[in-house]
This record gives sequence, structure tokens and C-alpha cells, in this order.
Amino acid sequence: MTTLLQHIQQFRQAAEQRLPPRVHGFLVSAALIGLCALGYHLRRPSISLMPTLYAEDGSIFLQQAIDQGAGSLLQLYAGYSHLLQRITALTAVNLLSPLDYPRFFLLLAWVSYLLPLVSVEALIGAGVFGRLMRVAYIPYVYYPYAGETYLNLPNAYIFFPLGFILIAFGVVAQQGSGRPEVFRAPLLKALLLLYGLVAAFTGPFLAIYTIPLLIFYGLRRRRLPIRPLWLSLPVLLSFLQIYFSQLQTAYPLSTAAALKELLSRPALLLDWFTVHQISPLLGGYKPWWFFRNLPDPVQLLAVLVALALVLLALRVVARRMGQPGLLYLAIFSTLVLSFSSLLVATRRGVDLKLVVIEDAGGRFFYWNTVLFLSVLLIAFVLLMQDPRSRRSLPGRALATWLVLTVVLYHNNVVPRPVLELTPDRQIRLLDYGQQLSEQCRRQDPMPIQIYGGPTWNFELKQQQIDRLCAERS
Repeated sequence: MTTLLQHIQQFRQAAEQRLPPRVHGFLVSAALIGLCALGYHLRRPSISLMPTLYAEDGSIFLQQAIDQGAGSLLQLYAGYSHLLQRITALTAVNLLSPLDYPRFFLLLAWVSYLLPLVSVEALIGAGVFGRLMRVAYIPYVYYPYAGETYLNLPNAYIFFPLGFILIAFGVVAQQGSGRPEVFRAPLLKALLLLYGLVAAFTGPFLAIYTIPLLIFYGLRRRRLPIRPLWLSLPVLLSFLQIYFSQLQTAYPLSTAAALKELLSRPALLLDWFTVHQISPLLGGYKPWWFFRNLPDPVQLLAVLVALALVLLALRVVARRMGQPGLLYLAIFSTLVLSFSSLLVATRRGVDLKLVVIEDAGGRFFYWNTVLFLSVLLIAFVLLMQDPRSRRSLPGRALATWLVLTVVLYHNNVVPRPVLELTPDRQIRLLDYGQQLSEQCRRQDPMPIQIYGGPTWNFELKQQQIDRLCAERS
């Protein structure tokens, strides 16, 4: 391993001497982003090679874009605006053939996934983040619970705002260091403002992470954090996502009743915490299959050991940071997001037995998984860099964790074929292209089924049918 690292270091130094710094930095960033994209693609190649629409893509976003046009941009779904998805659907129904909808939606899902990597590389190039931040790409690519979130546009509202969130944390860190402003070009500021506004109205995550960040920054500076405007305006507007989804939505249970329901079932809370907060840090589903068969006291002990390891890693990383308060703030927001998802599910009247199913609501625990795995990995690298700490108790503990996690890792991304029950009670694979061909042979619009169940379909209007049939002919 040492020899390999030395060869990599020698190759990097030779490249730096031959190429201008900006060109070298761009090539390194492009190579790393490409490598991450390849690794992510290889988790389930069929999804990119044979793109399909996914659940809400058709029945919500496409159908409302077809029926309401630009008015669909003002609609809410599950309390959220989903602006990115709605812009995508509106563009598709007005400019593309229905044959191209799956590929276009997949393209936007890929863009959403890669944007945070581009943002981190830009911040590394600006000197805001250190190169060690790249270690976090590993859990970003290989986070275990990906069945619900892997390359589908409905759940792009997780990935798309993340780049702006990272930029926001980087800008606050840079301002606290006394160094000059990171982004000064007017065009770049305009692009960041546009990015922030779309991210703010795509989902609630921008608000959950950046509103506490601006409060933290304002209290530290003892003034309102109004500048830069391209940052503060999207953050303030992002509060509307919380307002519509939580403060303007009626649920069967009140917050107090939901808390009472949860606290009356401590064993279920332990299972929920184990499957969603701890098991992903140890590789995913396989640890949960083991933990759930343990007596509650033993399971609790295992959870506490894992938490102690996280705290140990957090201590190692925080000691090397200029502003560890920002890391603590990110962890606080992540835990608020995770526990609020459980509370809201309870308020909605969800059967609590369902909240301990693997990957149930996985999009809400993605943040916890990636953040804590990043802390653990960065701490491991820091300890291994220093010969004195390699054989220390923390070094041995994190090395044991890493081996255990790699051995237990489970990639839960599955194929997405859609099955249907025919009138003669036969099960067959639902073919999107075949349905479009059948639509051109009929006079009236027909439901285009894109996912399992009776509700996941959409109907084209004559404008889309004409474009479809003209292209097919």
C-alpha cells in the first residue's frame, strides 16, 4: 500500500510540473468526478442503459405539466414544490417526444447527482475545502440504502440542493477565516442565485441545513447575514417548503400525540435507530438482519458501541478543522431531519411496524449515512497518515470498523422492471415503448403505465400524441 501511494504521489508531482496549475486542477477534478460517475453507474448499469420513468415522474409531474402547463410549477406534492422535477416535466412535454421522456429524466437525475461533486471540487480549487474532503466521495457513491433514491428524478431533491448546501457552508467558513470572498464574478453570482432558488423550491433540505447555518453565522458576526444576497435570498425563501409541508398540512395526529405514541414503544425506537442510523454505517442491510435477532439489551449495547466509534472519529476530525462548529451544525441538522421524519410519519398515521423496514423512507436517512461515514473515513485516513497513531487504540478501532463495513456491505439497488397483470391473469413485463406504439394505433388517449399499481400512469394530450406518432412514422 505504501509503495502504491508513493507511485501515485510521484505521478501527481510530475503532472503538476508539466501542466499549468489551473489545467492540472481541472483535469484532476474531471477525472475524479468521472471515476465517481463510473462507480455509481456500476452499482446498477441497467438503470442507465435502459432508462424508464419512475413512479411520480408520470402520474404527478408529467400529468400535471400536460394538463396545467406552466401552472404546474405552482403546484405542491406531499407539501413540497418539487420545482426541478416540474421544470423537467414541463420542458419534456413541450419540446420532446414521449419516447425521449425516460432519457431526459435520467439525464436530469444524473446532473442532480453530480452537481454536489462539482461544487466540492470548485471549493477545493478555491482553497475553501482541503483535498481530504474527497474521501467523502466514497460514501457518496456507495451509500448502502439506495433502493429508493438511485437515479430517479423524484428523489433528485436530495442530491440537487446538496451542492448549494455545501457552497453555503464553504462561504460561511471562508468569511469566518478573514480571507477574500470566494465567488466574486457577477455571472457566477447570478448562476449561484438561480441554482439556489431552484434548490430552495425543490425540497425541504436546503432550509433544514442552511437556515440554522445563517442563524449561526449571524449570531457569531452579531449582524443580520444579508450578504451575499445570492446566498441569503434562496435560504430565506427555502423556509416556504417547511411552512407548506409542516405548518400548513393537517395530520391525523398532533405532535404531542405522536411523541406519546413513540415514547410508549421504546423497543420500536431502538429498532428504528438501529436500522436507519447505525446499520448503514456498518454496510447496510446485513448488520440489521443480525441486530434484529438480538435481545434488546444486547442490541442497545451494540448501538452504543457504534455511537462511541462515531464520537471518536468526530473528535479526531474536529481537532484538525479550523471551524469545527460547522461540522457540529451539520450533524445537528442531520439528526433533526432524521428524527423529524419519524415524527411526521407517526403524525400521518403510518403503521409504526413499517418504519423499521429497510430503506423505508430511505431518502430521509441518506444525509445521516453519508455524513457519518465521511467522518469515520476521514478520521481513519488522518490516523493512518501519522505513524504514531496507526497502532493507537482509535486507529485499531477504526481499522476494524472499516474491514467489518467492507465485508458486510450490501448494494441494495435492484432492477426496475414493471410487471402488469393481463386480463387473462398472466403476468408480463410492462413495455413503455410498446405502449407508445399502441397509442399511435388508437384514436383516443390511453393510460401509459410506468410503475406498478393502478395510480402510476399518465395520459398524453393530442399535442404530445401528434409529436410521438410523427417521430415513430
